[in-house]
Amino acid sequence: MADLGGIRDRTSLALTTARMRADTIFRDAVHHFLRKFDQTLAEFEPHATDQDMADLADTRTARAFMLLGRATGVFD
Repeated sequence: MADLGGIRDRTSLALTTARMRADTIFRDAVHHFLRKFDQTLAEFEPHATDQDMADLADTRTARAFMLLGRATGVFD
């Protein structure tokens, strides 16, 4: 699963992880975002082509999902 995380920038990961530890509201917002994106992806994927999935992976929202997912250990 770790390869699916996509985001490897150590600085971004460290800053995000530190913010999640220090700010409970941010941490709650991150978990809410991860749940909602996962639900949306589950609805989108059955009808999506490979190209649709590749295009989605290039969006800022998907990149945020990958960063936040890696910071929370979802892809470990």
